[in-house]
Amino acid sequence: MGEKQVKQIMHSGVIGCKPDTPLSEVVRILSDTDIHALVVTGEEGEVVGIVSHMDVIPLHEEDLTQHVAEEIMTKKVISVSPDSSVLQAIKVMVDKHIHRLVVTEAEDGKLKPVGILSTTDIVREMRGSKWAWYV
Repeated sequence: MGEKQVKQIMHSGVIGCKPDTPLSEVVRILSDTDIHALVVTGEEGEVVGIVSHMDVIPLHEEDLTQHVAEEIMTKKVISVSPDSSVLQAIKVMVDKHIHRLVVTEAEDGKLKPVGILSTTDIVREMRGSKWAWYV
């Protein structure tokens, strides 16, 4: 698996939001799409943050319409290039104790999201075609 590139197993495309998106909408998107994080993008589509399930659940009793993504997003987003090896991506995830990497490409001097690589993607790749349910 180490020779494979991130682009071969990542989820292409990104579901995201803007910094001023109300958390009620963030939670709706997370729930409706069954994803675990939204990439927060700026005016030019550049990555400015990420909001995960773990970021929103402490506000479970709050009025989410009164809060926006920017208030709780992680601003230091760890990203990887689509051309990076899966082995390099795994090392980053393990070293940083994170479950997903935003896959980015530079465009006009800004990092633009092109996909997501999650631990689930890696586990699915590890399983290959040998997976079977045992009862």
